[in-house]
Amino acid sequence: MTFPTSGTAVLASTLEDDPPVAAVVPFDPSNLGFPVMLPVELALAEDTPQNICKAYAIDKPTFAKILLNPVFQKAYIDAQKMLQQEGMSYRMKARMQAEELLKTSWLLIHSDLTPASVKADLIKHTAKVAGLEPKEGGAVAVPLQININL
Repeated sequence: MTFPTSGTAVLASTLEDDPPVAAVVPFDPSNLGFPVMLPVELALAEDTPQNICKAYAIDKPTFAKILLNPVFQKAYIDAQKMLQQEGMSYRMKARMQAEELLKTSWLLIHSDLTPASVKADLIKHTAKVAGLEPKEGGAVAVPLQININL
């Protein structure tokens, strides 16, 4: 790429030699500071906490910090309650998958390779699941009528 003046040609050659910059994905709010499935796996108690942590590459000091996290504590209690109510039902398995798929959805929405229509559908679906879309069938506005009888 060359430009008419020598100063801009130097700038252009500098830009051409730089490697392409990788796209930066914004912070993912579904990242809780611990693996999403950790509370569920601990509540299931199908293996020891040591083995579960080893599978997630979580060392003892990190696990101690996770145990103090109020979000983790609530997730663990919720997982225990869910297991008591539903057992390991199909619905619970679907919930577990949905939690993990939030990461994929986030990456797809922020990828330059994802078509805009797919991004829009993912965003609409996320808003719907989060309960953020307007409710349909709410109160219907009736025009005000005043009758004056003389």
